[in-house]
Amino acid sequence: MTDFLTHLKARAKSLSCVVMVGVVCLVSCANPAMASNSDPDQGEDRVSDKQRSEQRLDARKAQRPTLLKVTADQQTTALEFAKEHHPELAALLDRLQKNSPTQFARGIREVHLAAQRLERIGQRQPARREAELKKWKLDSEIRLLTAKWVMSQDPELKQKIQQLLRERYEARIDRLKAERNRVAERLQQLDQQIGMSTEEMEADLAADWERLTRQAAAAAKDRKRPAKNVSPNNKNQKSKTEKRPKA
Repeated sequence: MTDFLTHLKARAKSLSCVVMVGVVCLVSCANPAMASNSDPDQGEDRVSDKQRSEQRLDARKAQRPTLLKVTADQQTTALEFAKEHHPELAALLDRLQKNSPTQFARGIREVHLAAQRLERIGQRQPARREAELKKWKLDSEIRLLTAKWVMSQDPELKQKIQQLLRERYEARIDRLKAERNRVAERLQQLDQQIGMSTEEMEADLAADWERLTRQAAAAAKDRKRPAKNVSPNNKNQKSKTEKRPKA
């Protein structure tokens, strides 16, 4: 009987230890800070946290803007253009060159493209270049002042931006009027060509016929022109062929 009671006490003590171990495991799972360093579950969490950290780092690298490459000529052209037509923008580019190379390169590229576009317009339509240049200056100043206003909420800046917006709208109307005048002149020229008199049409037809006959006569004369003299070697070869007795 005594042995049986001793066995029961030992069994109860063993069960109590098992329960305590279970409670500790449950608390450890609920609170990772209480878990042992050798806990395999925590090792998996650490690996998972490392993977998540690497994924976040890769995402930030992917979103990071790449540095645009600009040549020395592009940089010189853009800075000179900005200094001449928008000095405040040129000063901003100088600051970006020291503090933010990526933004500096992007700004240089945009200004250089604008300068090239205006140069092409000036070559094709010199009168239009001034209007396009005015538009660029207004757009550039509006963007720069808007960025300042976002930081300061200055009422004077807001008023100045609104005035520039009005000027840009008026400049757009002026460009449309100039385009309308250009189209009107072209339509007038077309109307004149369509409404030409019969005498003018007959004169043009006669001129066309004279040009065609002259070209046709010149082509026929070229076809009748004798071939160029053959070389001495070819002459000797021809004479030998003629003197060869027939078989």
